[in-house]
Amino acid sequence: MRKSLYMTTALAAAGMLAFGATGAVAGSHTGGKIKIGLGGFLNTYIGYAEQDGSFESTASATTRVGYDQINIKTDSEVYFTGGTKLDNGVGVNVVIQLEGDPSGANGAIDESYVKLTGGFGDVRIGSTKFASFVLRHEAPGAGAVALGNPDTDSFIVRPAASSVAGAQGTHIGAGDQMKLVYITPKMNGFRVGASYVPSTVSNDAMPAVGGTAGTDVQMYDLVASYENKLGGMDLKADVAAFREQGPAAVSVDGRRFGITMGFGAVTIGGSVLNEDAVDSGQSTLVGNPDMDSMDVGMSYKMSAATTVGLTFFNAKKENASGTAGEDSVTKYGAGINHSLGSGVTFVGSLANVQWEDESTADADNNDGWLAVAGIKVGF
Repeated sequence: MRKSLYMTTALAAAGMLAFGATGAVAGSHTGGKIKIGLGGFLNTYIGYAEQDGSFESTASATTRVGYDQINIKTDSEVYFTGGTKLDNGVGVNVVIQLEGDPSGANGAIDESYVKLTGGFGDVRIGSTKFASFVLRHEAPGAGAVALGNPDTDSFIVRPAASSVAGAQGTHIGAGDQMKLVYITPKMNGFRVGASYVPSTVSNDAMPAVGGTAGTDVQMYDLVASYENKLGGMDLKADVAAFREQGPAAVSVDGRRFGITMGFGAVTIGGSVLNEDAVDSGQSTLVGNPDMDSMDVGMSYKMSAATTVGLTFFNAKKENASGTAGEDSVTKYGAGINHSLGSGVTFVGSLANVQWEDESTADADNNDGWLAVAGIKVGF
């Protein structure tokens, strides 16, 4: 039933596109093909950080790594975008995002998809974010380092034993797997979205999802979002659910809720995420997927150019029910964004990060402070 709904949406969008094909072809003789424009960003950061002395190499434990106090990193992407409107009113847009960091997958494609828009809403096909990611609302904040993602790992080192390695956030659907996404038009502040991923494996093979040898994981999500002004308050909220369906060890159900409330220059809000194993038997095993995370924050727009913020984030995950305790990460910090003009913004962050493991071993636990400043350039 769920697959049929997604296929019906895809066929409907394709039909709308097809009805305008004659006009589009005729227009191509006079207007030419879609012209592609360039955009993107280049963010550069330099930070100072101190790890827990017991976590690092010491005179009595020289087999562990010792870390410097200074690190420099970049985050950059180049966007190739273009669009047109067909004679039937359907908008057709293409987006290709290219990673530009030498420390990562330099030159790799990040997102690559086509977007169809019109009175029917927004249909996206290709490598892109989930509907629940597009319509999400999280803790407001400011600064060089976002606490609700792994950015802090570049400064306060995550212990390898921590099971919350990939669970630093309250969003769902951040991955860019090939998918079909549909988002309705906004009606009285409400929008609904849904996504379908045939396989999380990035190749063109038919998904292997059945039988004892089926290994591919499929994903679904459904989200409802509300954004409106209520008197003097700017209210934004969302509620979403998703499933990753594959082999028992990696099948997960999740739910999230987020809300922000703006009162003039001040915005407050937060979000929560809960994930559970589809197969309850997985909760007794090492590496079970049960996890909870949350964030809260506040931002204050001091002027047209300057915003400051405070943010708190926590995630915790049981590694195995037979082991006392749980793995967790707790982060809190303050940040500032100051526009310098022409798409250039100065950013700065001061934050504390605490990694705690079920194990009490020094190598499995770390905490420390970071101070990071940088320049964000949009183009």
